[in-house]
Amino acid sequence: MKNTSISFKPALLFVPIILLAIILFFLTCFCSVPTGYVGIRTKFGKADQNVVQEGLNMKLPMIERIVLMDCRTQKAEIDCSTASRDLQEVTLKVAVNYNVSIENAYSIYKTIGVNYESIMISPSILESVKAVTAQYTAEELITKRSEVSDKMQDTLKEKIESRGFTVIDFNVTDLDFSLAYNQAIEKKQVAEQEAKQAQYELEKAKIENEKKIAEAEANAKVMQVQDSSTTENALKLKELEIKKNFIEKWNGVLPSTVTGDSVIPFLDI
Repeated sequence: MKNTSISFKPALLFVPIILLAIILFFLTCFCSVPTGYVGIRTKFGKADQNVVQEGLNMKLPMIERIVLMDCRTQKAEIDCSTASRDLQEVTLKVAVNYNVSIENAYSIYKTIGVNYESIMISPSILESVKAVTAQYTAEELITKRSEVSDKMQDTLKEKIESRGFTVIDFNVTDLDFSLAYNQAIEKKQVAEQEAKQAQYELEKAKIENEKKIAEAEANAKVMQVQDSSTTENALKLKELEIKKNFIEKWNGVLPSTVTGDSVIPFLDI
């Protein structure tokens, strides 16, 4: 009896191991798909067109695998060095918000895989940025920045939306030029400011000169009127003086013969 009880002890040691193996096997039958994701079910490496929705899903252990595809809004930031239409070196930094459409998750996984950002998104952004930048001069890239950004977004949409991606937003977060071009812009701005200042001074001097001319003309007219009035008064005084002298010397005898209307000279005095 003693030997029999001892022989059962090694068998009991395997019970916990077997239970643990059963539990682990049971757990591998389930896979959780987080919110915002879909799962691509593969059986021996072959993908199933019916995607797995979020939540707890069953799968065959060691036979099936569920690959997660992120369908939330994702952000790709790209630094790019390119050239403008006038061959100026341009450095841009762009930020693109995009997502994987749920209905196209299977085709994206089948044709591109899970590394779609490095394989598809980033190269397409770079190509779109360079293609649009080459259509504008360096100055236009600054003055028409919003238009440039919209055109880059439209170009990117044409490239990737047919492959199952959705472009949500496109922003040029940084735009810079070479040191030589920046210095040239600064010199141009200084020259423009100096030209505007010179034009202002010229217009100011012109206005002041016109005011002086107007004042001089007004003064000349006043002096002319004063001179005319002075001359007229002098003539009247001279005439009165002559009439006065005549009256003082007149003996009161009227002429016997008169002609015209001058019956009594200076009678209006």
